[in-house]
Amino acid sequence: MLSIEELLKRHGYSIMSSGTEYTINVLDSMRDSLTSIESYKDFYRVYRSIVDRVSRERPACAQATNVLRDIGLLIVDGVENKLSIRDICSSVSERIGYWKDRIVRDCEEAAHIASHRLVDGDVVLTHSRSLCVLKAIKKARDDGKKLEFYVTESRPGMEGLVTASEISKLGYPVKLVIDSAVRFFMKDVDKVLVGAEAVAVNGAVVSKVGTSLISLIAHEARVRVFVIAPISKFNLETLFGELVELPESDWRKLMSPDILAKLPENYLARVPLYDVTPPSYIDGIATEKGLFAPQAIPVILKDVYGSWPPAVIDLDELVYKLYELTKGV
Repeated sequence: MLSIEELLKRHGYSIMSSGTEYTINVLDSMRDSLTSIESYKDFYRVYRSIVDRVSRERPACAQATNVLRDIGLLIVDGVENKLSIRDICSSVSERIGYWKDRIVRDCEEAAHIASHRLVDGDVVLTHSRSLCVLKAIKKARDDGKKLEFYVTESRPGMEGLVTASEISKLGYPVKLVIDSAVRFFMKDVDKVLVGAEAVAVNGAVVSKVGTSLISLIAHEARVRVFVIAPISKFNLETLFGELVELPESDWRKLMSPDILAKLPENYLARVPLYDVTPPSYIDGIATEKGLFAPQAIPVILKDVYGSWPPAVIDLDELVYKLYELTKGV
């Protein structure tokens, strides 16, 4: 029997992994690449390849960007201090292990905190597929809370079908609804719970396209909206006026090549993958350090980084610096 993911792929849908899963996958790829490193130049080659991949595939994924920044600084420091290839690879492998453990731990902590906002009898609406949201729902189940769920289909990609299946396996009643019917059903909802691809310094949340519309409708209906986002998903570049890049896809997210072949030649599909929800539509952001109002993010970052504004180096700058350090070696 085919899984939901396999059935969706058979019908031409392309399911996106959650930001947390994607970052862990990037870390695994980097660790695998360490076996090919034989010189300082190889560090530049591998690091640039990973950075280019994230920029191409998930430019809005703040967690992957933040992790790559930390690892890039570690590599640059090793090359600058002329450490051996083996020692640098060992340090990088160790840091990758640290980040993988921390990402999972922080997700679980943030999910635990978010689960406290769910109370017996709540009807909760969620969108797309978030590993941290699913962990929060599981924690609520383990605490014996009786809940009901609405899950949007979450086009493009239809990740909502996977989410609905996973919530159902936890023993909760689930209603799967089409994205365009959210306003119709919001009168039955007590809370909205979603994940995030990134959180800007001003508290705006980048998440799967449709989240901003859901949050607007919830705001209109006076339904509280909670976001689960570990601090590693906070986009530090937005502090300096950088805009989060919101990628678009094309027909490949909507249909199979066979269906496309039957459409007019001039057929063009625009498929945004993410949108931005203003902080005014968000009631709280659950992190591993607690639940905060979006407006409190600068205070959180100052506490985490020890200064305000925190020092931030762009990934492209790191790639160039590594190139300069290794080009003559």
